[in-house]
Amino acid sequence: MTRIDSAAAQFKDRGYASLSGFFDAQKCRALLAAAEATRDFEKLFLSETEFDTNPQYRATNPRPGRNLAEKLDTDFIFGDPEFAELFRTILGPRFRILDYKFVMGVPSRLLPDWLKPRIKDQLVNNLGPYIRPEYRDITYFHGIDYHQDIIDFPDRNCDIITAYLYLDRVRKTSAPLYLIPDTHILGCTTFPHKLTRDGDGYVYMDDAGNSMACNEMILEGEAGDLSFWHSTTLHGTQPQSDDNPRISVRILIEKNQAADVGCALDELNKTITGNLTLTQTRRDLAESGQGVVTGNTINAQAD
Repeated sequence: MTRIDSAAAQFKDRGYASLSGFFDAQKCRALLAAAEATRDFEKLFLSETEFDTNPQYRATNPRPGRNLAEKLDTDFIFGDPEFAELFRTILGPRFRILDYKFVMGVPSRLLPDWLKPRIKDQLVNNLGPYIRPEYRDITYFHGIDYHQDIIDFPDRNCDIITAYLYLDRVRKTSAPLYLIPDTHILGCTTFPHKLTRDGDGYVYMDDAGNSMACNEMILEGEAGDLSFWHSTTLHGTQPQSDDNPRISVRILIEKNQAADVGCALDELNKTITGNLTLTQTRRDLAESGQGVVTGNTINAQAD
């Protein structure tokens, strides 16, 4: 069995797969260095007065024309024949790259003092609203609670997956991915999710009251490691405690629903007992887009 076949089997069974050393580590570190060279990390944030004068909680993430990843050389990723072979197996021969961007775990030391109490225990610490506009071509996080990536796609069927590429060594203190295998089985559920600690694991409940026991895993890794997961697999990160930022590449990939059938994603979706689509994916935001719910599960279990 090839490593692609093995990854496809793991994905169909557990809702995720990881491939160590999938890309050349030196090329990954070169891409990281190119991204780091574009900004002064000590000057990322607005002042408190600047933010409060014109608070903007929406439209602060990368977008076409404001996306650093699109401006740097990523051909070693998207031009790699094995990358294409892998996702043809997972999504069918006509898969499409829906979106890709850099995601940065922001170290605690870089957070301005005025911001820390505002984001304490927030579920989704997307820092984009507080970042200077010229630097909003990367997504910045300081921890994000367990969530599904379908959260960003109300009313969409589960026809997308997320791939995540580490560009350097990632250890427990550098905001590694936390992931809960098998949680795809309950399908789309509303964020914040019904996830309660039970001994060393969790009990996860869907919106209809069905539940399952599950255990989290921490995806530490090296430059070149690639992981991918179903759009209903629960995952998140803790805040970055290392002094240096952790920058990775997040890729959203979709299948061609009309043309491609019988791929690994189709086979996985047949095993899901819950919803494959959801109209209301989250209940944590005010009309302004500001987070109004606290109680971060990942952070609480590490205290």
